[in-house]
Amino acid sequence: YELCRGVHAEQNAIINAAYYGVSTHDAVMYCTNQPCVICARMIINAGIKRVVHQGDFEDNLSLQFMQEAGIEVVEVKKPECKRS
Repeated sequence: YELCRGVHAEQNAIINAAYYGVSTHDAVMYCTNQPCVICARMIINAGIKRVVHQGDFEDNLSLQFMQEAGIEVVEVKKPECKRS
């Protein structure tokens, strides 16, 4: 993760909230995938209380961190496409 030149969407959202003076205390974050460990630490420190994501992430340490911090983590299942 440290070698990536860009920031993840979760990090970008938290940074932009701070830049524009928007409080993240008790906020809900919506993500495409479960956040990585680095993003999980930022989410915890930002005071976000609920994370809703659709896809899974292979490293369960981030999930453990968020749960230990009292953050509600909700996985929304992708709807199945039905062909007629």
